[in-house]
Amino acid sequence: MSGFQPVHYVPASRQAQILAMPVKRILAVPHRKAGGTNHWCLYLSSSPASSVRIDCQPSHTVPSSVLRGGSKANLIISELPYEISTDAQAQFILDVAPGLSVGQVWGEFTRYGRHKYEFDAMGVGCRCWTTDQINLLYQLQFVGNASQVAAAKAGILKLWPDQTPLPLDQGAYYQ
Repeated sequence: MSGFQPVHYVPASRQAQILAMPVKRILAVPHRKAGGTNHWCLYLSSSPASSVRIDCQPSHTVPSSVLRGGSKANLIISELPYEISTDAQAQFILDVAPGLSVGQVWGEFTRYGRHKYEFDAMGVGCRCWTTDQINLLYQLQFVGNASQVAAAKAGILKLWPDQTPLPLDQGAYYQ
């Protein structure tokens, strides 16, 4: 595992600019179903025409150190020329504190070890990771509307677009 870098910026040449971008709101978003569940990401929206997506995905190649048969996550931080992906099945808006930047959000995620995540053997765990980040953002008062937080967390417990209940799968954090 030595040499494994879990964080990837897209494009890599714009890392500094990505981190400097303002965050006007955060959207928790389920994407089209694959493998019996939706893939969830966070979009840090700068405007209706730009955002930064934080996408936690299983590597499928770097073995887990905590979850038997699982794999370590890649965290892909992408600068986008739109607010959310066209394959979004829903969106849960989280209003943010004024003056927030992508770098502040990402800095807290790394300070709390949220970039060191593992998926289970089935490659499932993005909903758990997304829930954990929403909880952290609320705890840090980066997002402050409790009803928006509750709605997003309730949305994560459903399969979209049909909205059938789906228990939360567990991932794990490593040191």
